[in-house]
Amino acid sequence: MRKTMEQIVVEGQAAKCETLEELYLLWQMMQQMEEEPFGATCYEDIDPRSFHIDGIVSQKDFNGTLYILKEPSMRKIIQKGQTMPVISDMRCDLYTGKSPSGEAEYLEYLSGMQRILNGETEETKRKTPDPKLLRQTAVIYINKRGGKGAADEISMQYGQYYIEFLKRQIRLLNPKTIVCCGEEIFRLVIMEVFQNKRRKKNRETYMKWKDVVIDDVFLADSHFRHTNEEEKAAVKVIRMWSPAYRVNNGQYVSLEEYLKEFGKRAAAGPEPEKNS
Repeated sequence: MRKTMEQIVVEGQAAKCETLEELYLLWQMMQQMEEEPFGATCYEDIDPRSFHIDGIVSQKDFNGTLYILKEPSMRKIIQKGQTMPVISDMRCDLYTGKSPSGEAEYLEYLSGMQRILNGETEETKRKTPDPKLLRQTAVIYINKRGGKGAADEISMQYGQYYIEFLKRQIRLLNPKTIVCCGEEIFRLVIMEVFQNKRRKKNRETYMKWKDVVIDDVFLADSHFRHTNEEEKAAVKVIRMWSPAYRVNNGQYVSLEEYLKEFGKRAAAGPEPEKNS
């Protein structure tokens, strides 16, 4: 999708934002400037003006862990036939550990992963969300309009289209650990946010993997540049399955299996340096 000069100007302003509030205002403005979003960055049964605010759940409790997910779920709202734009603050659902509308899914997965990152060995298989753990986190949804959990490219196309906004949001959150819940999300973040990409002679862009991503972990310094030196690592990016991951026979991976795999990946690689 092409962008108008006005949209390019808004992108430039977004790259200079000093607060998330300012960024979200520009983000919503940018969404409303899209000429043909349906089928590209928006589903036809979702109002293109919809916007879901995310980020740090609790400023007081945040410990530097950021989870990046694909999209808030709009399935219940679509089933009800709601046609007006949905403007919601996803942080409220995460703060309470409950999502009455069902938009914030997989909270028990985030709780379990956070418990593992905290070094706790007990109750890692608990199937109910723990608000105390969720309040330690920040969550970013790639697709701020929301989606249907469909196996298509709309959410990632949204992420690519709004990549300058996503980059700025992550910078403003300044995480120490980033968990990318999906292979496509991990690839997008490493290539674009950390600028780990190369261009072939035919101008095709690709990601350099060798000696960069080790045991599903990517390390970067405080300037978001790749490093393999433990003493320089300020950010640790972990590649994890999407919580909606299916195995080859079409069955969902259980919460227990998911967290067991995450524990292996989280333990790999050196720990990022602690921010003073």
